[in-house]
Amino acid sequence: MFKQIAMIGIAALSLSACGSQKTRTEVPLDPLVGPSSAPWISVAATSGDLPVRGLDEKLILTPSLPISEVIQAQLRQALQSEYTANLTVACEGMKADMRVKREDDVPSTAIFEVSMRCITNARGYITRNDMRAQPSAPVNAQTDYSKLLVSLVDSASKDMIEKVRADIATSKSNLR
Repeated sequence: MFKQIAMIGIAALSLSACGSQKTRTEVPLDPLVGPSSAPWISVAATSGDLPVRGLDEKLILTPSLPISEVIQAQLRQALQSEYTANLTVACEGMKADMRVKREDDVPSTAIFEVSMRCITNARGYITRNDMRAQPSAPVNAQTDYSKLLVSLVDSASKDMIEKVRADIATSKSNLR
């Protein structure tokens, strides 16, 4: 009797595991972070895994560093020279999402979307802006999503750099 119950239990566990397989992949974002000295730029910390939506199987990307930390590091490195006395840039509410868009007769596309709200303050002249970047890349069955995320985060950071640079220029123009 015990043998039969054990066999039924094992069969039930085997069946419940079908279709729920998750793949967790580490993503090395460390190479995107370089030395910088611009503490006047801050991006509120976020953390967590990034599920890739739109795939047949479940894929969860686990960044080695929070995406917010990578974007902050790239902003600081690229915008160090923009500093003027009493200038601050504070970004918060960062959200990141990755999905694969599939259409008939068109190659699939991975879309990485990142958004955040930034406030630029240059001696009291304040600029508020909701910023969004949405880089994309074609994908296929052999795509290495770990390497792809590194590339898309880098592209999103570069887009955010230009948007923050424009806000800084707007705030600085009010100082003249």
